[in-house]
Amino acid sequence: LRIALSFRGLRFAVRKQHNDALTNWILASLLDLIDGIAARRLGQCSSFGILLDVIADNVLRSIVWIATISEACREEQISSPDEAMTEVCIYSAIVILEWVTFVSSQATQTSHWKKEMETEPPAVVRSVFKNGFRNPAGFLAVYGLFVAPLGSFVWHSARQGGSTWVNEMLPGWFVVVLIYLSYVGRGLSAVVELWMCCNFLGVVISADEAGRGDNEKKRSQ
Repeated sequence: LRIALSFRGLRFAVRKQHNDALTNWILASLLDLIDGIAARRLGQCSSFGILLDVIADNVLRSIVWIATISEACREEQISSPDEAMTEVCIYSAIVILEWVTFVSSQATQTSHWKKEMETEPPAVVRSVFKNGFRNPAGFLAVYGLFVAPLGSFVWHSARQGGSTWVNEMLPGWFVVVLIYLSYVGRGLSAVVELWMCCNFLGVVISADEAGRGDNEKKRSQ
């Protein structure tokens, strides 16, 4: 259902029906929260359910970033092309980083990789993960992860002269503060993601080197 709502929102975004798009994406995010709480309280958490939950989250965020990229490309025709293309590159890099992190994190779930990945993370990563994200740094990172794409979509829609119900319900300065705060959180999330990817990449390279060393020993014998 969340994935369907994500694509339905993209359909509205392509048609420049920004309010409907935003409503579908926020509803999908709320369903994610409700699903998580219900699964924990009912004791129905499973490996497959967790995997599907992460995939649905990534699909939602990727779709919102794609819609934002589309808005930025439209904006390119009426404003600075260089600025718009810079934003498009940043948004595209975020989508790529999220999926690379997904692959890295899922690969570490196997016993072999989990053993190899048992290294002490830096302080900033520990602060985010502390108490299962139930701390200021963890809240800010999760907030940025989900709100930054939605805020960017609202931002670009407004810059083209459009408006969403968010702009109508909240004062303009407050919307700007929320969006900039989400960018700070997204930057914090990116630090964690980059550490996970680099750490996993280091493990893969080490494993390859160890494998080549074993093969050379067998040949020498």
